[in-house]
Amino acid sequence: MSSIEEQLSRAVAEFQILDQLINEVRSRISTLQALAIEHEGALNFIEELLKNGSGMKILVPIGGGNYIHAEVTSTDKIEVSVGSGVVVSKPIHEGKEIIEKRKNSIIQSIQNLQQRLEQYLRRANELRNMIEALSAKAKQ
Repeated sequence: MSSIEEQLSRAVAEFQILDQLINEVRSRISTLQALAIEHEGALNFIEELLKNGSGMKILVPIGGGNYIHAEVTSTDKIEVSVGSGVVVSKPIHEGKEIIEKRKNSIIQSIQNLQQRLEQYLRRANELRNMIEALSAKAKQ
């Protein structure tokens, strides 16, 4: 195998690995964006609760796109997930802070992944150009 063919083979292999990484990072970004939107929705709901107080009528999802009507009876505490299926009761302002911190952490993770994605895309573009150049040389 000639030196050009070896270089071409290595470049193609690296490009394939990068393509997989790019797809994985895009998938993670998409998942985290959905999670950030979910947290933003929770924060907006908490703001409405703080404005309107108890007695607010809401629809509660029960699964499968189905809902029941409910009324908020208390706005002084909120049940906050702390991970691993554990939920703790917190004063509403403290719970809101926890959710805001979590949302900000998610947004930071998205930004970090977007930077990594840009690096991968730049390298993939470099490899694409290299592969085209090496392919042209190999045909000569």
